Amino acid sequence: MTWTDAQSYCRERYTDLATVDSMDDVDTMLNTVNDGYSGSVWIGLQKGTQSNWVWSNGEDNISYIPWYTGEPNGGEDCVYSSNYAWSDYSCGIVLWFMCYNERTGYVRIQSPKNWTDAQSYCRQYYTDLATIHNFDEQNQLYGAVLDSWESVWIGLYKESWQWSDQWNFTFKNWAAGHPFISSGDCAAMSTTDSGKWVRYSCDQQYPFICYGELVKRQTVRLNLSNDGNQNMNDPSVQTSILNEISEKLKIMGLNGLKNISWRKDEVGKVFHLTAN
Repeated sequence: MTWTDAQSYCRERYTDLATVDSMDDVDTMLNTVNDGYSGSVWIGLQKGTQSNWVWSNGEDNISYIPWYTGEPNGGEDCVYSSNYAWSDYSCGIVLWFMCYNERTGYVRIQSPKNWTDAQSYCRQYYTDLATIHNFDEQNQLYGAVLDSWESVWIGLYKESWQWSDQWNFTFKNWAAGHPFISSGDCAAMSTTDSGKWVRYSCDQQYPFICYGELVKRQTVRLNLSNDGNQNMNDPSVQTSILNEISEKLKIMGLNGLKNISWRKDEVGKVFHLTAN
């Protein structure tokens, strides 16, 4: 289905399109896909109408942004620093960039990359792209590392993606270059790239994964022996037997079973005497 039709389907029959909050969720979802399928599947991630500036390391408390006059001018989702001021810029442009190491501070990388590749590089070899909270840190970056004229990527970017069920968007598992170097307002999970997310047009048709609290009702027939001293249709006897069954199921590790009850016939009886 298209992403919108998939969302409607999941909301009608389950809870919503799948939300991914950890690598455990990614692994669980990959295990739900048939082995013979090697394409992508829709998840509940869509580009929203609202966007916020956030840092690559997940910080969203932005109090210091020394924009150049006239910036940001819209349309670009990543930020570079030059001559002590910042501009928004197309994330696909290649620039030098600034990493940050928790032990040694700022590190200039003189190997031009687009913003996403720069982020991946910093996370692999250092801590993340540079985060700058105040003028002192900005001054430290230039005074110790950069010449004033150099333009470098920093870790600030515009986040506009959101989950269908409005869950907090903190965990990210984008494929290389996504979502910045591709188009489309909906996200799918690749089944062949370790569950990485890719950006597509919402009108494309893919299989999809829903989530919800699935309830499966099952009836089990029991044969019990009785020494004749118990009235098996006595409610207190039935409750006692049901409690014992529940305890045995817990011992077996079946803690997720809920609402265990007896099934009664048309006259309200649970048990019927049978000959040996």
